[in-house]
Amino acid sequence: MTTSDKIQDPIVLLIATFDTKAPEALYLKEKMESLGCTVLLMDTGILEESRHVTDITRHQVAEAGGSSIAELIASRDKGRCISAMREGARVRVKEGYRAGKFQGVISIGGAQGTDIGTAAMRELPFGVPKFMVSTVASGRATFGPFVGTKDIIMMHSVADIQGINFVTRRVLNNAAAAVCGMVINEVRGGDRPSPAIPVALSMLGTTTQGALRAIKLLYEKGYDAVAFHQNGTGGIAMEDMIHEGVFRGVLDLNLHELGDSVVKGLHASIRDYRLEAAGALGLPQVVAPGSINYAVMGPVETLSPEILRRKYIVHNSQLTLVRLSREELIKTAILTADRLNKAKGPTHVFIPLRGFSYPDHEGRAHWDPEVNEAFIRTLRSRLSSAIQYDELDRHINDDAFIDTVVDELVRLLNKR
Repeated sequence: MTTSDKIQDPIVLLIATFDTKAPEALYLKEKMESLGCTVLLMDTGILEESRHVTDITRHQVAEAGGSSIAELIASRDKGRCISAMREGARVRVKEGYRAGKFQGVISIGGAQGTDIGTAAMRELPFGVPKFMVSTVASGRATFGPFVGTKDIIMMHSVADIQGINFVTRRVLNNAAAAVCGMVINEVRGGDRPSPAIPVALSMLGTTTQGALRAIKLLYEKGYDAVAFHQNGTGGIAMEDMIHEGVFRGVLDLNLHELGDSVVKGLHASIRDYRLEAAGALGLPQVVAPGSINYAVMGPVETLSPEILRRKYIVHNSQLTLVRLSREELIKTAILTADRLNKAKGPTHVFIPLRGFSYPDHEGRAHWDPEVNEAFIRTLRSRLSSAIQYDELDRHINDDAFIDTVVDELVRLLNKR
């Protein structure tokens, strides 16, 4: 084996505030090195200079965040300090990964350390190991701001990360083993790419029947369809991965998050760029308004009298599926058209005239073709002439509808 043939040593970046977490960070470093990983250290502390040499100093992090440690300390503004170090860590991690300096990242911390560490991790592409050992990874803490749309692993530290004792030792040992295992697997080629062509697909429970058929048909035609659940986060995760260049095309079968966004339902998109990424990159996309006709709201007993006068379904004890009004669906149609009109690539919209979701079907709880027609009429009139548009006398879950939209996506991909 020549030098160029040797397997690259796996490298993990460790992010910690060395003014408060140095002993714990150094213990974690030693454990990861014993497992065969090289460790780079990033200091995001503010209050004191670390007595330990780090590969990326707190001064370098602060400078990348547009400030200096002296300025931050002098400001006596904790919010400003955390914001600057968060931004600096984000910039340094993005630069370091692009330069090939590490294959995975781990961080330890409380609320401040978790904020900084996960902000940096969110700059990394899908598949790069990201591991956060946190005191706030439990209880009533909100995980959305920390995880975002990324594959970040949050591990509860159980005890505070202060000192090496029988609890923190076990927690840090397990964290080291986990992240080293992932990075070593990545470096040694554990994830062999599929020969199938990757495409993104949106779905939700009320279009599951159609989505499963689409996945099967695409697989048979040589495509690897990745389904994203339209629960407010799933659609934006799909948009982010499209932006990263992961997919060659998109079957946007479910636009539920757009309807929910109009009424600020529980499944409203967590970002405001749903339905934009494929168009911005010029990717082929086939779009249908799956599940766009209702919003997800809270327990039925918490809903207002006005809402309860609508068509609704008690999905479970915590969630109620509430039919959108004519006015709300018109607003949703305008939002949908305006975003699709920005598309730079081939885009084809298909409308299922017999219903947009499982309960939106003749004889079922959400069936209301007159209200659907208001959405259809508005969308049709507002869409750019550059976008192909067809109405099919089918339900969205019908085999014939799914066969048509899949065939069209394949046609657009082959043409491209």
